[in-house]
Amino acid sequence: MERATRRTRTVLSLGLLALTGMARPGWAEEVVEEGPRLEIREALQVRIDQGLSAQGAAAVSLRRGRVGLHLTGSPWVRGGLEVSFDRLVLLPGPLQGPPLALHEASVTFTVLPQRAWLSVGLFRPQVGRESLTSGFEVDSLDKAFTQGLLREHLTGTESGRAPGVDVGGLLRGEGWSVRYDSGVVVYRPGPEGAWRPPLLVARAALTLGAPEAEAYSLSLPMNDFGLRPGLTLALQGSTEPGGDARSWGVDALLRLRPLVLSAELHQVTSPQGHALLAHVRAGLNLPGPGATVLEPWALVARVTGGALADAPSGARLDAGLSWYLRRQALRATLGGSWRPPGHGASSGQLGLSLQHRR
Repeated sequence: MERATRRTRTVLSLGLLALTGMARPGWAEEVVEEGPRLEIREALQVRIDQGLSAQGAAAVSLRRGRVGLHLTGSPWVRGGLEVSFDRLVLLPGPLQGPPLALHEASVTFTVLPQRAWLSVGLFRPQVGRESLTSGFEVDSLDKAFTQGLLREHLTGTESGRAPGVDVGGLLRGEGWSVRYDSGVVVYRPGPEGAWRPPLLVARAALTLGAPEAEAYSLSLPMNDFGLRPGLTLALQGSTEPGGDARSWGVDALLRLRPLVLSAELHQVTSPQGHALLAHVRAGLNLPGPGATVLEPWALVARVTGGALADAPSGARLDAGLSWYLRRQALRATLGGSWRPPGHGASSGQLGLSLQHRR
């Protein structure tokens, strides 16, 4: 028992040391020379969670862990290979958690320079802003619980990744931009490993103001810290050719200094029926000590209907405070969640997250 305790303390110390290290925001193994290059990237989130309705010690875990090798610097191709080690319990008790898993492996080629890109591999189907935004970048302690249900429909996996093909691009004008995606999810397991037909997906987003990002990629940003103000409205959907599963949805992102406001609504249809997934998140970027940023935030999410097997329903309220010491590269978030009575007993939880990326 004493050896296990010493081991967990050692692992926790190493994780906290990494979180408070002197790494610059950006990526490790940077190469100064211009041109194509390989970069090693890593990201860690250490979490401390305490339930409000149950007695007992707080749980300490490695909530998210990522290590990857990425190809950058080329104007015509980019890609990456990434493994994950999530929910690794550090305390209490001996180390326990899932083994390393392949998280993402994709390559993106330019088809028409600056207009169209072809992506192939294991990646997120391009539907749902919450799903397409990294858990290291959302403006809350956790993602909205609704996005897990959308990912179940799209991929049949918790990670939200699936083998597929996508064609997308970013078209920019004076004061506006349009991002588009259209693709197919080749394989997505169903309940108990049952096979489901391929899924066609599409998303189109119009931004008024500064583009959400300078270049097209398979992920979406959220908090711009007041640097890229604008409003984005997106329409998206999915369907099984000859099948019963489909979805349609809208999402929005408003970034006006100091406000960051995001919202999403999806209707998902399956052989079991229909489900409506909705959430709204708001945050304010306020000046903190030194050159840091403090962001109070709140998130409300709700699920109604029963289109997904064993899907939680009802509402959940999350609120808290994020402290960005070096933007998303070094961040601390304190938050709580509460589920009102109606679908089972009400429950609540407090959490503290320490995040480090490079």
